[in-house]
Amino acid sequence: MNIQLTISLLASDRPDTLKKCLDSLTPFLKKLNSELIVVFTGKEQETLEIIRQYTSHIIPFTWCDDFSAARNTGLSEASGEWFLYIDDDEWFEDPGEIIQFFQSGEYRHYRSAFYVVRNYTDWSGKQYADAHVGRMCCLTPETRFVNRIHEFLQPFSEPEKMFRSFVHHYGYAEKEDVRGNASKFDRNIPLLLKQYKENPNTQNCMQLVQEYQSVDEFDTAVRYCRQGLKLGEKDARIGACELWMQVRLPILLSSSGHPEEALKEGERLLMHPRTLEVGQAHLHAISANLCWELKEYQKGLSHVRRYHEKMRYLEKHPDKADRQHGATVTYESAKKRAVSAYVAGLLFASETDEWHRIKEILSWMPWDQEDQVSPQYGNLEKWKWSHPQQKETILEGYSALRTGNPYVTLQKALWAEDKHLSAEAEDYYRLCISDCPEGFLYQLAELAARNRFSLEPLLEEITIETWDECTKVLAEHTKTSDMPGFLENLRPGMQRYPICIWRLEQRFLEKILLKQDMGMPELAEPLKQYCDSVTAEAETLYRSELLNEPDHYALPYQYKFTSAIKTVLEHLEKENYQACIPLLEKAVRVFPEMSSVIGKLSNHIEEKLQTPQPVSEEFELLGRQVKQMLYGLIEHEQWQEAWGVVNQLAALLPGDPEVMKLKQEILSH
Repeated sequence: MNIQLTISLLASDRPDTLKKCLDSLTPFLKKLNSELIVVFTGKEQETLEIIRQYTSHIIPFTWCDDFSAARNTGLSEASGEWFLYIDDDEWFEDPGEIIQFFQSGEYRHYRSAFYVVRNYTDWSGKQYADAHVGRMCCLTPETRFVNRIHEFLQPFSEPEKMFRSFVHHYGYAEKEDVRGNASKFDRNIPLLLKQYKENPNTQNCMQLVQEYQSVDEFDTAVRYCRQGLKLGEKDARIGACELWMQVRLPILLSSSGHPEEALKEGERLLMHPRTLEVGQAHLHAISANLCWELKEYQKGLSHVRRYHEKMRYLEKHPDKADRQHGATVTYESAKKRAVSAYVAGLLFASETDEWHRIKEILSWMPWDQEDQVSPQYGNLEKWKWSHPQQKETILEGYSALRTGNPYVTLQKALWAEDKHLSAEAEDYYRLCISDCPEGFLYQLAELAARNRFSLEPLLEEITIETWDECTKVLAEHTKTSDMPGFLENLRPGMQRYPICIWRLEQRFLEKILLKQDMGMPELAEPLKQYCDSVTAEAETLYRSELLNEPDHYALPYQYKFTSAIKTVLEHLEKENYQACIPLLEKAVRVFPEMSSVIGKLSNHIEEKLQTPQPVSEEFELLGRQVKQMLYGLIEHEQWQEAWGVVNQLAALLPGDPEVMKLKQEILSH
């Protein structure tokens, strides 16, 4: 019977990934006339038992530091029309496209094929680089593997088929730092140097560049990269290795601390007749980033525009986009540079005052690919707020975009608000509620407060924990003088969520209370409001029997704090100052962040008592507790908060040399 495909697997003793690999090959064996050959270089019986569940065609091989020798052993027993090889630490996500290639008979029109290896750089699976690899070809008597390491098939003839199917590969995820790469480097580099000496070609140069780059020996990597490009020019055909090194060279120069040379080299390669369109797209994007570093803004804007032109050209010529590839340098990887390139373009346009370019560049962004654009939301915000005089131009640019991207929708809401289009602003606001980009919830709340939109639709979509985080940001962003109006605007649209009202009110009051310039008696009213808010929330959430035990472990620290402070305020009204001391000691223990407030209260009580020197034992004890809190603030470098506390402490413990020393230390920062 005719065998369409031989699959050759090189297996060592990696049972975990081996099982995944073999499972992913099973669809080939079920749906095609195919065979599986395993070249076994391991020693463990457990590994052999796994392999025997899938095939009996197992070839033992004694390892001899020659990958081609091992591969050729499997190749010599292949009977298929086509040949595919794979490693035991790789597994297909979905081989359906390749299977269809054979089932349809399409394979008869091609001589070789590439599939994608997805190389992960972390174990979470979020960071990876895709590389098209030539792992399949029509089998002929001349077919063989070459190179002791980083082996490849020869001849690898055209026409070539490019598959989107990919295998997972976590082999590089272990490389978390240079030390983690050292063992592979020490194993690979002698073999590669010997191989290069015997046959100096672009393939060997590229592999040497990769190895030296992996251990941050950039100067050596640059040397082999330049040598590889010279060797490549001797070939009539522009090969994958040459394309990869063209793109890699300016990156290596930049990594070695030579951005000016990197830009110069990148621009030289852009003018070189052997640089293809995919390579040019990469080089324009790389050059744009280098221009930002070197503050060559006008030139950088030109590179961004040229990058866009090259990508549009390749989009219209998919045949070229597919054919031009070199390991990780592909049309797809060039597309992944789009977001950073276009964000750089916005920055360049701002620096050169070419604001008429904003709408154009914003329209180039791949907004519907949120996984790519969302990491840049922070930079886009920083850019927008850094140019308040151009706010109208920027929002106008967003308003013209046709996309459902949630960040853009939020900008459209802000644009409509700026144009006093209240109904349209509310429509965009409601669209954004169900898909608000992470970290931008506070802007929706601010929009609602300014325009008196109901916040209830938003609160229906989020958890109380998410709202708590939002209230902290709102407190940071809102001026204390604006806080009462902000709350009043939101209250009508939050009636069904009283806890959310109280939480926001509490964050605002905490900020007011911690103001350095607030003393007694200004402190009394917001402190009473804070206590009332916390108490109202607690009475909604907890049974009265529990609230009657304010020291109960299940109660939140804010309630324990306010329970003590409410009693302090009652004692102050009755001028029962001495009874306040143990209550303040308790308050500072349960809510140390309020130590400056407690210090102000303590200072007020001390003045009322008019205690002569030395300070009373009770105040000395309280002073020591506040001093401990102060050391904690200094340790965490919270200098502004520490300054407020130390001033109160100085009033509480006048003449204390330790306090004076701490005050000097805080002043020095």
